[in-house]
Amino acid sequence: MYSRNMIAVRDGRRVIAVGDEAYEMYEKNPENIEVSCPMVNGVIASATNMELVLSYTLKKFHSLSQATSGICLAVPFGVTPVEQRAFFNVMGSSLAPGRVHLVEKGVADAVSIGLPVLDSGGHMIVNIGADTTEISVVSGGKVILGQTLRIGGRTLDEDICTMVRRKFNLSIGRRTGERLKNNLAFMINGPRLEQKVCGIHTLSGLPKTDIIPSLAVSVAIVGSVDRIVEGIRGVYSRTPPQIMKDIAAEGIFLTGGVSMILNLPVYLQKETALPVYHIQDPVNSTLRGLIEIINHKELKVLTHTPVF
Repeated sequence: MYSRNMIAVRDGRRVIAVGDEAYEMYEKNPENIEVSCPMVNGVIASATNMELVLSYTLKKFHSLSQATSGICLAVPFGVTPVEQRAFFNVMGSSLAPGRVHLVEKGVADAVSIGLPVLDSGGHMIVNIGADTTEISVVSGGKVILGQTLRIGGRTLDEDICTMVRRKFNLSIGRRTGERLKNNLAFMINGPRLEQKVCGIHTLSGLPKTDIIPSLAVSVAIVGSVDRIVEGIRGVYSRTPPQIMKDIAAEGIFLTGGVSMILNLPVYLQKETALPVYHIQDPVNSTLRGLIEIINHKELKVLTHTPVF
């Protein structure tokens, strides 16, 4: 779900909605209202809008301004110093920079799963989110090897929109593509369902409805899913032998909203030849990990505050 990462701004100045409320306006907004995502591919795309989203959110939790522990932010593996500075600059508008702590996303996910992240053993976590897929090998409290793929829920939505346009001569928006993905997509085997959608006929330019089958939706996303498989194989092949042994025995932990596609863990297990386990409530795994890190002093070593 990427609805949380949205903001609606009227006339370039006034924030009228954030999160789910802004998402409800997406693709239906008039010209004077801009609906956009302040974060793209796991990094800040619009610092101004990101500050507005954070200010709006922090007002709901006024007690945070009095807290001494500060705020933890999950960041992708390999985020550059420039991108890290962007996180600090944005948060600095609401909090003192020294109270902003960064945690690698893979580490936060591992904590939420309950893995012994501070031990020397190795663990692999794959988080397929809205914008990116984060492949992390965690050992000794840090991500020792990883890769951030710019493939996520949005990519699959676009794949489905492209398929509908080419096969059914129907132009649909990303919201409709997302609904088709959530309702119909599956990997390997799944129910043969269908869904009626409305769009614009690409030849006549007139509104048109059509019935989209689940098989067509599922075939449309296979290419992007296979790119994720290639990324997992690539990271695993570069893993040190002892850590590789740990992962082979323990398996891969799959999380993120896109991981809920029917039979996706089974497909990844078949293609990688490694056990794949789907965790409970994958959408909020990173958030749960951050909460654990904040609430347990022994996990504070997992955070870092770079000095620029």
